[in-house]
Amino acid sequence: MNATLDVLAWVLAGVFFLIGLRAGFDGTELEGRLSGTDRLLIAVHDAARAGFWLALAGLFVGFALVDDPYAFRWFGLIPISMAALRLLAAVGLSRGR
Repeated sequence: MNATLDVLAWVLAGVFFLIGLRAGFDGTELEGRLSGTDRLLIAVHDAARAGFWLALAGLFVGFALVDDPYAFRWFGLIPISMAALRLLAAVGLSRGR
């Protein structure tokens, strides 16, 4: 890959990593009485949010390090699955009792 693209990939990986760290440490404050299911869905939602950003950072690190980036493109499914998991948790939380 081009040296300019390698630098860009590392910069984007760093930015996404920092966003992922912030998302991981900035959890949802649980107030009031929540059921165990609601607590589980909130935890999955928060973990998937951080996992999305960290997986996106890993994707760019992989593109910067791997000689054949097209062989690494399957890793793009991980951020997509984290987004889908977050969506499913949000739908589960939005449903009434």
